[in-house]
Amino acid sequence: MELLSISQLNGNKKILLIDDEKQILNMMVQILNRFGYDVSAYGKSRDALSCFEATPYEFDIVITDMAMQGITGDKLVSKIKVIRPEIPIILCTGFSENIVDSWTNESKPDKVLMKPSSIEKILRSIRMLLDG
Repeated sequence: MELLSISQLNGNKKILLIDDEKQILNMMVQILNRFGYDVSAYGKSRDALSCFEATPYEFDIVITDMAMQGITGDKLVSKIKVIRPEIPIILCTGFSENIVDSWTNESKPDKVLMKPSSIEKILRSIRMLLDG
């Protein structure tokens, strides 16, 4: 399979984005919008879960941080996958993948990205999951 250039990593899908760090959230929204994605961003995991519960089929992919107040990313992944098991989820974390694997044994994210991740790596992960 041919490797796409960064300019080819655009899309038009709907992303549910959750991160309690406002600067990261704002930066990610700007970047994802620039690449054509429609982003619903939440700084509180409980608010994001409420939105997802109300409209689970509105989103094409979920990107969430791991370490958050309220519902942590691993628990959020589990709750979202109970509602809609097939939705792709990217979990971003500063913890090692082995630790994340031990925490997410009920319901695994489709992709774990280590923080900090490059914009290109995030965009490639989105395309990989959406394109199957």
